[in-house]
Amino acid sequence: MKLSWYGTASVMLESDGYRLLFDPFLGIPIQDSLCRRKLRTVKLRTANAVLVTHGHFDHILDIPRLYKGSDIKVYATKTPCRTLISHGLPKKNLTLISPGVSFKLGNFTIHVYQGRHCRFDLGVMVKTIFKKETLLHTKRLYELIKLNRRFEENGETLFYEIEAEGKRIQLMGSMGTDIDTLYPTGADVLILPFQGTGDPSRTVRPIIEKLQPKSIFLDHYDDTFPPMSSQIGTEVFSYRQTQSGIPTMAMKFGKVYEI
Repeated sequence: MKLSWYGTASVMLESDGYRLLFDPFLGIPIQDSLCRRKLRTVKLRTANAVLVTHGHFDHILDIPRLYKGSDIKVYATKTPCRTLISHGLPKKNLTLISPGVSFKLGNFTIHVYQGRHCRFDLGVMVKTIFKKETLLHTKRLYELIKLNRRFEENGETLFYEIEAEGKRIQLMGSMGTDIDTLYPTGADVLILPFQGTGDPSRTVRPIIEKLQPKSIFLDHYDDTFPPMSSQIGTEVFSYRQTQSGIPTMAMKFGKVYEI
């Protein structure tokens, strides 16, 4: 099985030539590399199916422009389905899913669980508002705030477990788990977003203890939509987790990992 990452939470799994893509997003930085954006677009359009973890703009904004006019199926809960339709994606491209369902796509078996979006703490909000980049780009900040209001999460964040080739991959769209949900433990890989709180290392500790993964791949740590976002350092956390017996690494853009 192959795993690759294309920024933010855009993760692709491939098995036997079939490609599952989660949360495709091209990014909206102030200054973007046209070459990098083109690479993202080309790779994201090779997917056979798209799965959504939740409805925030950095997880679904680009789905209509990427797949409108194609036959690709997008699997999502009620709120992101409604948002995508309002932004031009035809209903025929959408398949409604909810926690508790399981289904097969290609060589993959997907199990859907209730997740939870991370809670933005005071430290993150203060850091965002008063950092230099925000003060220089207040108009962009206002635009991103409006986008966030239009693209609601509505308590519908999902947690996926994907099985293929004798491996189990768990994928989270945000750094939180549902207190009332019993998750399988011991997955071969946990794909873990590493952004959203003032101290991600501390926030993810109970998640790792709960899920007990064999290895961890970090995503969503990049500076995708400044000034609201920023690059999160992952080296110290990855080193400490690896030393504790759980190999951990931050995924590199476009690199293909063999699972």
